[in-house]
Amino acid sequence: MNTKKTDSEKGQALRHDSGQAMMIATILFMVVSITIIFGLVGPALRQYASASNLVLSRQSYFLAEAGVEDVVYRLKNGLSVSSTEILNLDGNTATTVITDTSDGKKVITVGEAGETVRKVETNLLLGVGIAFHYGVQVGQGGLEMSNFSKIIGNVYSNGNIIGTNSARIEGTAIASGPAGIIDGTDIDGDSWSHTISGNSTVGGNANHAVFQNTTVSGNVAADSISNCTIGGTAKYDTRSSCVVNGGITTPNPDDFVPAAILPMPISEEQIDAWEQEAEAGGVVGDQAYSSGTISLGPKKIDGDLILDNTAELIVTGTLWVTGDIKLSNSAILRLDQSYGNSSGVVMAGIDESLSTGYIEISNSAQALGSGSLTSYILLLSQREAGSTAIKTSNNSGAAILYAGEGEIEINNSAALKEVTAHKLKITNSATVTYESGLANSNFSAGPGGGYDILSWEEIE
Repeated sequence: MNTKKTDSEKGQALRHDSGQAMMIATILFMVVSITIIFGLVGPALRQYASASNLVLSRQSYFLAEAGVEDVVYRLKNGLSVSSTEILNLDGNTATTVITDTSDGKKVITVGEAGETVRKVETNLLLGVGIAFHYGVQVGQGGLEMSNFSKIIGNVYSNGNIIGTNSARIEGTAIASGPAGIIDGTDIDGDSWSHTISGNSTVGGNANHAVFQNTTVSGNVAADSISNCTIGGTAKYDTRSSCVVNGGITTPNPDDFVPAAILPMPISEEQIDAWEQEAEAGGVVGDQAYSSGTISLGPKKIDGDLILDNTAELIVTGTLWVTGDIKLSNSAILRLDQSYGNSSGVVMAGIDESLSTGYIEISNSAQALGSGSLTSYILLLSQREAGSTAIKTSNNSGAAILYAGEGEIEINNSAALKEVTAHKLKITNSATVTYESGLANSNFSAGPGGGYDILSWEEIE
């Protein structure tokens, strides 16, 4: 039998062998390609998982931080807080546990309930911190500024802010409540009130229901704008005679929300505690000095305190003067060096009295701290609204003035560090210069006053 293959058969065999070779090559190529792909995808997936875990870790940390901040804010501002608080944010939950220790501390531990857990712990100590967050804080009596008077710092008013003749606020100005007004004031920072008008100027952004007769460098959000110049963008519902250099959004998609009315930073309970502290040191009558150096405190002065000429009174403890306090003609009221970095209190008047508690600082008289940069003296009047509680003038100076229920007048180049009053008038080049340390000013003795933060750290 002839087994010799024909040319046709040879061609078919050759094509068959070539097809097999090509299939094998294709399979090898696919195997190599898949190996390469998995080699690339594996690290990418691991990198994605690592990035995802990092995001979850950061979310957990920020949520824990938010839980701590929420509880610390409530404690420092006297708001209600439970031993366990739960904070929900963007679908995640953080549980805050507050534990009281035998030495008067509070331990706040916060951790997220989830797969990625990071915990933050804060230790607080009940202290005597009084937070003055603004250069000027005013009650519903409002703020009046005139004749080149200046506040270097932020202003928060529960009433109106009215300025005339180049009055300036070198910071943010807020007139709270549903009808707060800012009028005729030059503001270097942001502004926030129901109405701003009176040829005011704003260096930052402005948030108002009614924005009129005002020039602003930044952006504006308002219900209505009129007779104005806006350097940035503007969101509004109605407009009349207003130049807008930036983008425009109308109608304004956001409703105006007024700033909240804030309580005064010092409570009646704290004032009562300082009265008890002073009285525990003994009771004396009127104290009047025109020369020499005297040390006194803690003491209740059942009468008046008068320092004149070159007299210097060194405060060695809290003083409560039931009558009036008058410092004049270069007299000095100073905290003793033993106060160190802490601040001290000298207060006048009796609660709910209209006739006692007047404080006057004039003719270059000074009220000073211990000499430390973080030590201040607080002059506090309990005089009720309706009459001047504190008046300072003629190159006089003091650190902190406080009249939570009365009126303070500052004029004629007086220079102060912080002022809080039911009503405040600043005139004739007087200046209030806020110092950041006042946001957590610690007083040397006495119960209450808030919590000091001893530590704040991540523990897991």
